[in-house]
Parts: sequence; structure tokens; C-alpha cells
Amino acid sequence: MDKRDIPFSIGLGGWEHDILDHCFYPRAGMSTVEKLGFYAGYFSIAEVRATFWDDSLGAADAREWAKTVGERKGFRFSVKLHRSFTHEGTFRAPHVRNTKALLAELAHSHRLGAVLLQFPYGFTNTGAGRQRIAKLSELFREFPLFVELRHSSWNTSGLLPFLAENAMRPVNADMPKVNQYMPFLTGLIGETAYLRLHGRNEKGWLLNGYDSKYDYLYNGRELAELRRRMEALKGRCRDGMIVCNNTTGGKAVATAFQIAAMLRQGAGLPIPPMAYRAFPVLQEIAQRSEAGATLFDQADLRTAV
Repeated sequence: MDKRDIPFSIGLGGWEHDILDHCFYPRAGMSTVEKLGFYAGYFSIAEVRATFWDDSLGAADAREWAKTVGERKGFRFSVKLHRSFTHEGTFRAPHVRNTKALLAELAHSHRLGAVLLQFPYGFTNTGAGRQRIAKLSELFREFPLFVELRHSSWNTSGLLPFLAENAMRPVNADMPKVNQYMPFLTGLIGETAYLRLHGRNEKGWLLNGYDSKYDYLYNGRELAELRRRMEALKGRCRDGMIVCNNTTGGKAVATAFQIAAMLRQGAGLPIPPMAYRAFPVLQEIAQRSEAGATLFDQADLRTAV
């Protein structure tokens, strides 16, 4: 596969995890902004998870993020909507205005790749559920909306038409095949694919423990399977976002670099020393480049990852 066929952007589900101090960042105690600046030297998309928990974030925060990655051409953010919208179904006017201001700021600086609506497993395909999706579409329709639905009741032939009617696109999520969780979707709407890799820790998902759920390191066979899925997107979309959300223990770092190497036909990658020390498997693909070199020192920035 020609690496220029689909410009995949690869990143992690959040850049501020404390565990990354031990397997990615060069030192402990870095500020969130310092971490983002370092992170943007190695990845081309970041999923903003803070917006899921903190409803006080707004336009000023978005300006700071955009400024921090200002030298990284093509770097994008996927902003995860606050849980009050997706999990609680509450739509307070001040919070809506604040969220839209944050998104508009990122869009203005050409840094907004997606708005992620991640619904919980208990959010099923009911009239009330469809009404909530329609309401969120009405509120945020001017932004690129991507929906992750976790209950298999949504896995019907009418899902894609329903999402399209509401100006939304599906997230292709990889997770264990347990209970009634959604299978990996293959349908697309528009020209952008969004893949979220959660890992396949069956026991963790059955117990529904947050840390155990995302505690998983993909093996070589599984990575090859994921690569085939990505290659299958060839000719069906023009753009792809891949977010590794198997964040427990920092395992998303290893997965992201492994996928990047696969998409570059096994070419070596500049990998931070902390990462290949924490995950020896990365030493096979680590490129011992000049000091300060990153994944984005090449001209083909977004096709590199």
C-alpha cells in the first residue's frame, strides 16, 4: 500500500495521563501544556478527554492548545463531548455556549478534526435515545460530529441513514466481543474514517472496571488484523483518524507507534527513549535519529503517521 493513499493521523486517547511520565515524556512534573508540546512532536492527533470530565473548559483553553501545537502543521484535536451531553442527557444553555465557543476556536485555527460523542453501553436504540442524538445534532451541527455507540441494539441497517440525517458519522471502535457490545463497524459516511482502539481485555469489559477495561497490549496477529481493516478503507475515504485508547499502563503508546510503523511499511520511527525502554518491542522499529527529530520532520507530515 502506498503510504500516501490515505493520510492517517495517529494519536492517543488523551495526552495528560500520569502513566505517560514513565513511558513517554522525558521527565516527570511537566505541565499539561508542556506535555502537549512534546506529544505533538510524535503524534498528529490528540483526543481531548478533559472536556468529558470538566465542563469549565472553553475558548481560552482551545486557544492555548492551538498555540502550543502551532508549529506542527496538520495537527488536529478530537474533542470528546462532556458526559452531561452523552451520559446524562442534560443540555444546560451556558454549558452549550461554552462548548461551542471551544469548538469554534479550534475550528477557526484549523485544528478541529472531530467532535466525539461517546455514548455508554446503557444507551440503547430507543425512541428516547434517537431523540437525544437528534438534539445533539441540532446543537452542534456546524462541527464534524462522530458517534461511538456501544450497545449492539444500534447495529441495524438503519443506523447509517439515521446518522447521516443528523449530520453525524460513525466511529469504528475495536473492543472485546462480549455481552451486547457493538461489533467493529465497517460503514462510512463522508470522506473521513475514525477508528478508536480500546483493546480486547474481555474480563475488564465484563467487570466494567475503568483501568482494567483499557489494560491491553495488542499482539502481532491482532495488529496485522487491524492493518487489514485500515487497508480496506482504501478507496472508500480520503482521510483517517486512529486513536489508541488502550491507555492503562501507557500501552496506547506502544500500539500507536506499532501501527505507525506498519503503515510506513516497517520504516523506522523516531521514538522517545522512555517509550522503547518501557516497551522493548518498540526497539525493533525505533529510528535513532538526530536529536530533536520527530515524526513530523518530513515533508509528508500526515501521511507519515
